[in-house]
Amino acid sequence: MTTPTVPPAGNAHVTPPAHDQDTDPSAKTMKIIIFGVLIAIFGGVAAFIVVKVLNPPAPEYSAGDCIQVVEGGRFDAEVEKVDCGEQAALYEVGVYLDDTDGPCPADSYSEYQQTGGKQQEYKLCLMLNATEGDCLSVPMISAGEEKKVACDSDEANVKITRVVDGTADENACGAEAAEDARVYPQPKRTVCIGPVGA
Repeated sequence: MTTPTVPPAGNAHVTPPAHDQDTDPSAKTMKIIIFGVLIAIFGGVAAFIVVKVLNPPAPEYSAGDCIQVVEGGRFDAEVEKVDCGEQAALYEVGVYLDDTDGPCPADSYSEYQQTGGKQQEYKLCLMLNATEGDCLSVPMISAGEEKKVACDSDEANVKITRVVDGTADENACGAEAAEDARVYPQPKRTVCIGPVGA
């Protein structure tokens, strides 16, 4: 599975300098750079996560279902369906494809792909299942370990600043946040992403 195509085995923990960052231009610049790196990693992972499960039970997924990664990483993972209101439900199925070679509607979707074995092959195009104010842990190394966490957790490094259902437009996040938005055309949803302190 490609988590949600959505990161790695390590934890990203940014410890602020001991001195006052408000009066230190170099500290402010470093904070901006670190956030930019996290967003680049998050976007890259969301663009391509392919999971291969050889002999899973026959799952029944459809648009609107939510899943969690139970174990495994980028190329070998086990997932299961969970209630969309659970903390572990980071991804929602946006589109179900019978053809594993078929493309998801946009690069912003993460991808879960089942191939091989005796089960039907399929691909799930996954959207972030998050609400405004949710914080995520997006590790900086490898994939498959991203998760929702408390915003005051040391693991938190990305925050969902706004979710607009019914709209697939990065501009819904505002000019400053448009570049980091996750835009899903089917069903239409725009997820705005910012730093934890936003």
